[in-house]
Amino acid sequence: MVLVQGHPHTVLTRVQLNHIREQLLKGIEAEIDSDSPNIPLFNETGIRHGRLHLSCTDEFTFEWLQSTVDGIFVPAADDTEHTLRIQLVTPAEVPKLLRAEVHLSGPPPGVPKFLKLIKGQNPRLHPERWILRHQQSSDQHMLMIWSIDQESADALQEVGDRPHFGLGRASFRVTRRPGPSEAPSH
Repeated sequence: MVLVQGHPHTVLTRVQLNHIREQLLKGIEAEIDSDSPNIPLFNETGIRHGRLHLSCTDEFTFEWLQSTVDGIFVPAADDTEHTLRIQLVTPAEVPKLLRAEVHLSGPPPGVPKFLKLIKGQNPRLHPERWILRHQQSSDQHMLMIWSIDQESADALQEVGDRPHFGLGRASFRVTRRPGPSEAPSH
């Protein structure tokens, strides 16, 4: 899996992910053009949660991929002058995201205003790490389903899953995985 080095929660844009794919394909072509006896082989490649997932066929391919990814820099999404360094990690090294439902009563504020208020009024939450999965609204209600980071989930739990929001509080319902002491025994 490919992540931004030092910022594992950063979600890459489609343009950034395509840039990474193009660079990897150029690397494979260079190996073919050099008449190398070893050519990188992949079982599959896909995008999940703004992250590029790759399945290597063999150890050579994994080592080639790791070396090649270390040399790729991705243009920053909001700044054409800066680049991001990426890294290859195993699935175990990827920060896990938890499902969180948010219910808001009253006229829906829209996602940008929601994010501004929730971040500004709750400094321990990290909405820049969240991924919006679904939203639905009516005249007097808004439902959003997010994938959120563990730190935000912990901060929400400390306030009873009711963080400050606007002139009141929002209602969250976070699906938390049982920890080792809470896991059912078989």
